[in-house]
Amino acid sequence: MPLIRSYIGVEEEQEVLAALRSGLIGTGPRTERFEKAFAAYLGRKHAIGTDSCTSALHLALRTFGVGPGDEVITTPMTFVATANSIIYAGAKPVFVDVEPDTLNIDPEQVQRAITARTKAVIPVHLYGHPCEMDALAALAKRHRLKVVGDCAHAIEAEYRGKKVGALGDADCFSFYATKNLATGNGGMLVTDDDQVAAEVRSLRDHGMTEGAWNRYHSGEFAHFAMTKLGYKSIMWDLPAALGLHQLARLEQRYGKRVALAALYEELLAPLAPAVRPLRRRAHVRHAYHLYPVLLHGVDRDRVANELVQRGIGVGVHYRPVHLEPFYQEHYGHRQGEFPVAEQAAARLLSLPFWPEMAEEDVRRCVDELGRAVRAVAHSTRETSGDWAG
Repeated sequence: MPLIRSYIGVEEEQEVLAALRSGLIGTGPRTERFEKAFAAYLGRKHAIGTDSCTSALHLALRTFGVGPGDEVITTPMTFVATANSIIYAGAKPVFVDVEPDTLNIDPEQVQRAITARTKAVIPVHLYGHPCEMDALAALAKRHRLKVVGDCAHAIEAEYRGKKVGALGDADCFSFYATKNLATGNGGMLVTDDDQVAAEVRSLRDHGMTEGAWNRYHSGEFAHFAMTKLGYKSIMWDLPAALGLHQLARLEQRYGKRVALAALYEELLAPLAPAVRPLRRRAHVRHAYHLYPVLLHGVDRDRVANELVQRGIGVGVHYRPVHLEPFYQEHYGHRQGEFPVAEQAAARLLSLPFWPEMAEEDVRRCVDELGRAVRAVAHSTRETSGDWAG
């Protein structure tokens, strides 16, 4: 049983085939349609397709003038791409610890980390649970910081009734193969600022004044100039063809995610306190991208290995970024800097989770998890001499 399984329907297949037959497989009409539909879903003015969420984050920081000598605050509990994008912009990533119940960035820790060099904060809506955006927005306003949301896990998520993708100065999304909306690769940056949108559209395509689709399909001949050093970060029509129909069924599949999460919570209750799901706060709509649990009193890696041996796919989301060898070598980070994140990361285990899972699949996962926990606990007691038989 895999950790995550993507779903590609007949509609996606037909749209991709139509794109192939049209001969328009670069950035074109389907990319434009997908951008407009995505902006409408989030209630934002602009959506700009990119080749990844990493690129979207990088372009946002560049557009906001973040560069050498600047600092950007973010969380160590994320995939490395979040922090890497800060380095790509020439700035320094500044990590702060997380809240123990959600593992999202802690606004109090953000406040303590702000310096004269801080230019932005990147909240990561981890696993699809929104960060405390009221507090972060207040800090950003007080210190004149830009908020760039990493919404890779959180397309459907809402904070106090508003989509999290409509809360930042710019918000960035991932359409990687494992995401709730999957196109294989790809990303999107959304904003309500006309100037930001224009700058991102230029930067994503080598700094040209017009993108390739407009340059060659405007209906009349024109010259176009490269006005700045940009990047090759554009979306193209094949992933957009997938995205159009993934977006159309997003809410339907989301309902199944909610039901599966509730079933997991019910079935895991008898395994407490050895296994505990993370908490969901009452004022949020959780996107349920992943289903992580915290293990207590047993070695996480041994439990993970037991599950893999039993045919159950698992994951760890995440090893704290500051403990990755690159960040230790280049930024001097060490164990013990962010105890909440580090202690949780040592106990986290992500269980199989995707909308098309059947109830018996979830029951099997929980049954095997219980057996794995008991097997590891039994072995540990025997090894330590505490096992009484």
